[in-house]
Amino acid sequence: MFKKIITSLMPSFAVAALLCNTLLYCGAAQAQDIYPNKPIKIVLGVAPGASTDFLAREVGRGLSERVKVPVVIEYKAGANTIIGTNAVAKSAPDGYTLYLTTITTAINPFVYTNLPFDFKKDMKNIVLLGVADNVFAVTPKMGINNAQDMIAYAKKNPGQFTYGSSGIGTIHNLLMELIADRTQVQVNHIPYKGAMAAVTDVLGGNLMGYFGTISAQREFIKRGDLKPLFVTSAKRSIYLPEVQTLAEAGLPPIATGYWMGLSAPAGTSDAIVNLLNKEINAVLRTPEVIQKFNQQAIDPMGGTPKEMDTFFDEELKLWQAAAIAAKIVPISLGK
Repeated sequence: MFKKIITSLMPSFAVAALLCNTLLYCGAAQAQDIYPNKPIKIVLGVAPGASTDFLAREVGRGLSERVKVPVVIEYKAGANTIIGTNAVAKSAPDGYTLYLTTITTAINPFVYTNLPFDFKKDMKNIVLLGVADNVFAVTPKMGINNAQDMIAYAKKNPGQFTYGSSGIGTIHNLLMELIADRTQVQVNHIPYKGAMAAVTDVLGGNLMGYFGTISAQREFIKRGDLKPLFVTSAKRSIYLPEVQTLAEAGLPPIATGYWMGLSAPAGTSDAIVNLLNKEINAVLRTPEVIQKFNQQAIDPMGGTPKEMDTFFDEELKLWQAAAIAAKIVPISLGK
């Protein structure tokens, strides 16, 4: 009798076992579909220590707290951020490899030829993270008190007004050459490897002015060691409210800053992009992040992916014009 009962129940056990295995498989598959379920990597095209690094870490920390997975920072510096951009453009579009886009991404197409990627085709914008305002400052020893004084000096002494930036083809080099072109003056650009070396030369009287971010010059300006002439934001910067904008100074009304955003490989799904956009916008609104950004003279931004697309297109137009004004001869990267 007992043997008959066991035999009659065997099909039921088999069905139950099959059902159990099916549920386990479906559960595992469903878990794999949940994003994110493993660490997210943000790639930087610059070395550690810059404002870009600071911003990436703050955003990464906030994002990690919200999506409950680790967010790690990886550095792929070199070739004016091209190495890092290329690495992410060729990564799997699964939302686990992101790129800390910067203004350099909009400049590179006009400084280099044969780029190994087409940013607009190979990458997908997620959100604009922040903008660091720029300021042009001179040594007080020159007696130049405003932008019009600078232009008057440059017109009277063609090619003798010297200014420094962090390198040929960088945002600040191109900005000054665009300003010079539109005001019909000649200036002499001296490229430096970093802000401190250039500022030191301005303080020592070996260089007339320096064009860079506010964060690199703010302390020297506060002490009176540097005299700021203008900022390049659309309105006065909250970090140097006493300094005129280009438009207020009677110069071409160019409005731009050193901006940073987040992007992903082009094939990344809209669902993942929208989720990341929503969570990062929330991070950018937190008082802690706002305070830390402000300490670095960075304005938190945010917005939709479409808004960043529009912003990026406008930046491309600006930097194309600037590269032409600076008479940049694009460097070939080979094939």
